[in-house]
Amino acid sequence: MDNSTQTLLVVFIAVAAVGIAMQAGFTVAIFIGARKTQKKVMTLADDVRLHALPAIMSSRELIQDLTPKLKSITENLMATTATLRSKAEQIGVVVGDVTERAHMQASRVDNIVKGTLDQLTVAVQAIEHGIAVPVRQVNGIINGLRAGVDVMRSKAPGNHLDPEDDLFV
Repeated sequence: MDNSTQTLLVVFIAVAAVGIAMQAGFTVAIFIGARKTQKKVMTLADDVRLHALPAIMSSRELIQDLTPKLKSITENLMATTATLRSKAEQIGVVVGDVTERAHMQASRVDNIVKGTLDQLTVAVQAIEHGIAVPVRQVNGIINGLRAGVDVMRSKAPGNHLDPEDDLFV
């Protein structure tokens, strides 16, 4: 794998990791925000129960005074809940889209790696063939020369062999 392909692969992985980390951060932030809002609402509801019930029992005027405030709080709570739901749906769509893209990119990278490995296998086989054939040819030539030199030595004038050595089968 050449250097530019490795660089592109590292960049892609880094971009994907940053995107996934950002999505995780957004999800955690929304969860924390929802928990804080829930705690505030629960605290506010507890305060309303503790202070409003005695006031309701003691005076009808206080009931009429607190009713619009409670309605406003309820409307705000409903609006907040609707906003949180819509944001959660948007995040779900974004996460699904990113997941789909990540799967497509992973499949693409897998195909690229497979193709590269196949090409490497072909190249290695070609190199092996390119080296093995010439080595065998050179080895054959050397063996032929060696045999020729051995024959020349055996027929040299100072070399007397037994005639029985030639009859050995």
